[in-house]
Parts: sequence; C-alpha cells; structure tokens
Amino acid sequence: MSASRDRGSDLDLSGVPADQLEFLPSPNPATPDDIRWARLADEARFNGLPDIQRSAERWGATILVITGLLTTLTAVRGASDLAALQDLWPYKLLVGILAGIALLLAVASVVWAAMAAQGQPVAIIVSGPRYAEETIKATKVASSRLKTSRRLALVMVPFYMATLGLMAYAPQKSDEPAKINVTDNVGGNYCGLSAKHEKDMLIIVGEKGVVARIPILSVTKISSVDECSKKK
Repeated sequence: MSASRDRGSDLDLSGVPADQLEFLPSPNPATPDDIRWARLADEARFNGLPDIQRSAERWGATILVITGLLTTLTAVRGASDLAALQDLWPYKLLVGILAGIALLLAVASVVWAAMAAQGQPVAIIVSGPRYAEETIKATKVASSRLKTSRRLALVMVPFYMATLGLMAYAPQKSDEPAKINVTDNVGGNYCGLSAKHEKDMLIIVGEKGVVARIPILSVTKISSVDECSKKK
C-alpha cells in the first residue's frame, strides 16, 4: 500500500505492517541548497530574537547620532536665525512648534528602539514548548517595535528640515538702520534717516538730502521707526 496524508495532518503508521508499505520517491527531490535553506530556517527560529535586538541597538545608536547632529545644527543657527525673524506669529511660534514635534518624535524613536533592544522581563519558563512559544512572541514584539521606531524617525526628519527651512527663508527683520520720525505742533510728520540741530532749526536728512527744516520749538515728538510711511 502507498502512504498518503492531507496537508497539515499527522500520519499514523503504527498499525500497518512493514511489508504492506510502499514508499515512492518524491517527484521534486530536495537539492543541497534546499537542505541548507531548511537548516538555516530552523536556526533562525533560535537566533531571530537576538538578531533583532542587535539591529535595534545599532538603530538606536544611529538615531542618537542623527538627532545629535540635527540638534547641534539647530542650536548653532537657531538663536541668531530665530531672533532675526520678523514676527512672533506666525514665524517664531511655528519654528518652536515644528522643533518641538521633531524633538518628541526623535525621543519616541529612541525609546521604541531601546524597548526593541532590551525586550521586557518575563517569568522563568521551565518547559521547552512554552519557552519556544514565548521566544517567538517576543521576536514578533521586538520586530514590531523596531519598525515603529524607524517610522517615527522617517517622520521626524521632515519636521527638522521644515524647522531649518523656516528659519532660513521666513521674512527677516530689516537690516537697515531705524528711521527717525518727527511730529510738529500742527500735526505734520517728517521722516528721514537722521536729524541734526542747526541753530534753532531741526534738519531732517533723507536718502536724497534734506527732507525738512522744522523750528525746534514746534517739535512735539521724535520717534524711531523701521520704515518711513509713503505720503499719498
């Protein structure tokens, strides 16, 4: 008789006499490569968890280096570039929000990588099948945590780049010196680059020369402005 069984079922031949069994060669005999791959697959069941944990340790170290470089770059340029931005809202606050999100993502990525590398404490298991089951479960958990860490790192980088880009290309405060604005007692406003006192007159000087000559006694207010308003 020939022996056959359904896929995934056990074949019990304990009650069959040996002279009634007929063994036929497989139509697809195993090659040396097949045997080697089967042996490697069997070994991978035992080495899967340590391999993933080592990968997680290297990945966590890589994330720390990348985060350190980006943080250093932000710290070196951040103070001066942030101070040079034109307005508190939206530019300065957006920089703070983007940088904060990037930092939180970086920390979360490192934490998940550490959790994948270190695993979690479990009770001592004395039976082989139970130990194999817990090891396979821990391997899946570590692999999932490592994938989560990598996804968080991928999301982190655009936020860091957006922070640096906003500081570099957002509207900046004017580098030109402040202008002087003079108001007289009849409500007139005169703006220029500077003013000088000559006898009893205040002379306001602009880019194209003297803007106005105002009696000192008629001046009611002198203030500094960023730009001179254009007269209609």
